Amino acid sequence: MRAVLSNCLLVVFVVLSSTGCKRLKTGAREDFAERYSCPEERVEVRERTDVKWSTVVLGGGTQEAPPAEVKDDPARLAKWNADRAEKDAETRKSLDNLDVFQVSGCGHDELVACAHPRDGEGVATDRVVCFQGPKRANP
Repeated sequence: MRAVLSNCLLVVFVVLSSTGCKRLKTGAREDFAERYSCPEERVEVRERTDVKWSTVVLGGGTQEAPPAEVKDDPARLAKWNADRAEKDAETRKSLDNLDVFQVSGCGHDELVACAHPRDGEGVATDRVVCFQGPKRANP
């Protein structure tokens, strides 16, 4: 009897815990479908583990140029470059924590990055937020 009860409680726990966790891939599909009024069954989603979101958003590096007064002073320029490199590394690390997906359908094809948002009590695994990358026309 105790084993049966234990198994029943385990099944209930698994069902309850799995219903509250939305997959990131599902969130990417829903976000894209809503944005482009595209039926979900016509949306294709593929995870892109080969793509870092920081590269999609920031490209190869920071495009900001130093002010003229800094550019003309080697010591200040070195500090300016070091400060930018540190900030860039922090930003890239944060962006690269996002999962990247290639999503296409209804004449659109794009990269999106998705994550479970944080709320006041931790990570909200029942919700997914996605961010758009550069848009590309579907051939």
